[in-house]
Amino acid sequence: MSDYNFLLESRLSPEQFQVVNQLGRLASAQGLNLYLVGGAVRDLTYGHQTVRDLDFVLEGNIQKILRQIESSGGQKKHGGAQAKGQVSGLRAEQVHFDARSSAAELDFEGGVRGELAMARTETYSRPGHRPEIAPATIFEDLKRRDFSVNAMAVSLHPNSRGLLLDPTNGVADIERRELRALHSRSFLEDPSRIFRLIRLGLRLDFKTEERTQQWLDRVLEAHVVESLLPEQQGHELRAILQEVNPARVLKILEERRLLVALDRRLGSAKIGYPCLVKVRSIGRSVPAADTFLLNFHCLVGKLSPGEKLRLGKKILKDGRLIKQALGLEHEAQKLSRPLTSPKANLPSQVYHMLSDQPLPLLLFLLVHYPHAKIQTRVKNFLLKYPQVRAQLPRGELQSLGVEAGPKFEKILEQVFLDQLDGKLKTHQQLTKALRELAGIKETPPKPPSVRAVAPRHPKSGKAKPARAKKLR
Repeated sequence: MSDYNFLLESRLSPEQFQVVNQLGRLASAQGLNLYLVGGAVRDLTYGHQTVRDLDFVLEGNIQKILRQIESSGGQKKHGGAQAKGQVSGLRAEQVHFDARSSAAELDFEGGVRGELAMARTETYSRPGHRPEIAPATIFEDLKRRDFSVNAMAVSLHPNSRGLLLDPTNGVADIERRELRALHSRSFLEDPSRIFRLIRLGLRLDFKTEERTQQWLDRVLEAHVVESLLPEQQGHELRAILQEVNPARVLKILEERRLLVALDRRLGSAKIGYPCLVKVRSIGRSVPAADTFLLNFHCLVGKLSPGEKLRLGKKILKDGRLIKQALGLEHEAQKLSRPLTSPKANLPSQVYHMLSDQPLPLLLFLLVHYPHAKIQTRVKNFLLKYPQVRAQLPRGELQSLGVEAGPKFEKILEQVFLDQLDGKLKTHQQLTKALRELAGIKETPPKPPSVRAVAPRHPKSGKAKPARAKKLR
């Protein structure tokens, strides 16, 4: 059996591992049991080096945890209301709380995305409609999920941390590389699972278990997929655009005539597949690049402004993201002019020009602006400059007696800019610059020692032999 404590520490990013630890401590302090569930546990078990999102389930009221999470500016959203956050050391840039399902989507600092939900059961009165929700145990929660590979949990409670819960034998299905639905009414009750099956199958290269395929075929023949609610459609489209290869998923849906079930206009629109392929290529070359907004732009690129706005509200939901996504073309055009002008001839000028720009805008330039200067300058900013910054001589500056603080950072920033512009090429130049910027005078060199020189013979130039003293 896998050691999940080791997997958590070795496979999660440092930022993700910190969120897991802090949430675990918050839950324990409240006397509640918290579990990491779903895709994160699946990917850890499967051996993925990268875990995309963190999904947590709490046996109890999640408000007890949300109240301890600070959001940007000390404020957080709870069903549209603003409330003061308490100091906990754990911060989130966005908190979207759904009171009906008692679940919250969280965007933590450091680019960590996650969901915190109450352990629950779901009872469907009609296919495709919202289920009735009731609090439950973690085992009941796992058994109501879509596929066995997603129905696993790892305990984060201090007394049982790292314990795997697998009531539907998902580990065996991962070993067989199969996706297996948990009961015959799975797709009928929640047709969105059809799209999840396709996405996961393509991403993981897993086949559909035979009986699950029979259940799927039966539901597709009954056209149940057409009963998806608009919010479910938007959620699935958002999930597709967050895939590593969304073009592949969209093509399969188009071929199977399922894309229309997610949006009638998209079902008949011309999808920008070449654009999506280029975005994927750029995203793979830039570390930690989030290409979600660029994928959205490719998806709606050939539609009218009105349709773009409609799909922005449906897929992106957040007003800030909608504005950013729909403004990419205008902002890129505005930035491209100074970026190709003499104002950006020096690397330090490029750095100042781009340092305040959002990453999606810089990636948009790489995708849509093939101009050589733009490509070189943006790539240097994203790939080369961070390497220079990572090697700044912090230890050497400390050894000179400069204490950490504003002056310390100001000196390093100037050294960084001078290195970008090629003014500091050798270690000797670097050390000299550090001393000058810190106001430390060079130690004057010691004067050379004077040695006695024997007198020379005027003709031969040889030193005269010393005369022996006469004895008296």
